[in-house]
Amino acid sequence: MTIDTHRGRPPPRTPQAWRPSNQRAALPAVLGTGLATLACAWPTSAQAHVKWFSNVVNCGATPLSPLAVLGSPLFVMLVLGALLTLCIVFMVERHILPRFETLHQVHADWKQRFSRNAAWLLRIGVCVYFVSLFTQDGQGRIVLTPELKTAGSWVGPVQLLIAALVLWKRTVPLAVLGMLSLYAHGVWAAGWFHMLDYVYFLGAAAFLWLDATQGVAMHYIAFTLLRVSAGFSFMWVSIEKWLYPQWTYDILDHELAMVTMGLDKSFFVMSAGMVEFCLALLLVLGRLSSQVASLVLLALMVAAIPLVGVIDAIGHAPLMVVLFIFSASQNRIGYRAEAARRGADLGHVLTFALAVPGCMGLYTLMHALAYPGTGELPTWHTLLALLMSLPLLWRLWHTTPKLFPVRRRPWRELVTLSPQAA
Repeated sequence: MTIDTHRGRPPPRTPQAWRPSNQRAALPAVLGTGLATLACAWPTSAQAHVKWFSNVVNCGATPLSPLAVLGSPLFVMLVLGALLTLCIVFMVERHILPRFETLHQVHADWKQRFSRNAAWLLRIGVCVYFVSLFTQDGQGRIVLTPELKTAGSWVGPVQLLIAALVLWKRTVPLAVLGMLSLYAHGVWAAGWFHMLDYVYFLGAAAFLWLDATQGVAMHYIAFTLLRVSAGFSFMWVSIEKWLYPQWTYDILDHELAMVTMGLDKSFFVMSAGMVEFCLALLLVLGRLSSQVASLVLLALMVAAIPLVGVIDAIGHAPLMVVLFIFSASQNRIGYRAEAARRGADLGHVLTFALAVPGCMGLYTLMHALAYPGTGELPTWHTLLALLMSLPLLWRLWHTTPKLFPVRRRPWRELVTLSPQAA
């Protein structure tokens, strides 16, 4: 292969290099991946946020024990089905990717331009979002999310300032400070445990800050923080469906009774949480499946708007913009070159198996720290489940591209170097 001496990289392949036979061979695999994900996603025909519409939400109430949920035969069957689905998705994905190498080369320049302009798209989405919040002046002004309201007159001007300042790159840091001030007000008003549902706001703020102040130098770190925060938010609300099922039952009994399609409520809610957890894992650790998972989550949110109204559209607007960005962007988490050659797919599936009880243990521990007056204390099985969440953190660290791409010499090489050579 010839090298372009002016740019130091291989010249891009022309569209003629794409072979139609490869395209036909890859099409069934693409459909297989999409259908496998969509088949798992059908129970979540409505993706409305529970805390915005349920009348029985009380974060201070004691959640179900993770051991009681894990011991349910229905939950065990759902976990086994999710493991099988993820194995198929990752296996199909591994066979698809080599066939799309040429297609990736053809569209590489467009994808790079889209990644560079992703911050601009998110700034537009944030602007529209805060203008929409400003216009929703009913019984109390919405602060950051539909259930957080205040009678304070200072919120409206702050929202308009954020919407204006976020449009110019030089003033984005001031807009980010405004976003953080509203998030801090939500923590003060509703508690930090309640605001863990909305960690993606912190990820979006970090993304915009790094893009405005550091530019391309912190590009990968900004995308990593945004992706991990969005994935965490989806995982967190999926766990709430398991540990606080009565919140979703209240919505299904009133506003969204039609979406169960005659299914048992407990099965519907538990499977919906499992689907959401699986899609969140694919969003963080998948490659092509990450883009498919982003599209599925985005489609579910859009489909929920006619059922629950404009409030759901406004509340999910920033997250929908983030999912659109992910659907058109490659995911660099989970498949660093060395890790991809050493059974990364099996590692991701095992990580999921440990992350399900691990994240439930983490949720229970965070609740005990946030509400110590409830008399709830972490037990041995909660702490054991918490330890099982550590492989997920290790997996993220091990497979994420190096945050600081500086060449480091092995320690043995450093030991053998002479002072003159050093």
